[in-house]
Amino acid sequence: MKKIGKKGIIGICAGVVVLVAVVVVIAIMVFRVDAVRAQNIALSQTGGGEIVSQEISREGLWNEYSYTIVNGDKWYEIEIGGFGSVEDFESGTGNGYMY
Repeated sequence: MKKIGKKGIIGICAGVVVLVAVVVVIAIMVFRVDAVRAQNIALSQTGGGEIVSQEISREGLWNEYSYTIVNGDKWYEIEIGGFGSVEDFESGTGNGYMY
């Protein structure tokens, strides 16, 4: 059996690191949500309504989405993370929202 030298071990480690980085970037690209999907998630959490304001902020390789939604006399402020999770959710009645 052939013995692997120090340079060979370093090369293998570097290859593994590059492979892991590529897999992580591909996973982020596949599993992140776009603006349309984030809107659908927000509207499903509020039972529908009208989006009266929205903000998209870039966080590294993905976006985070913030919406203010009015449904009847209720308002909702909801934040959707880059992978579709609800990060923050507030609601109330009347004109207590700002947009």
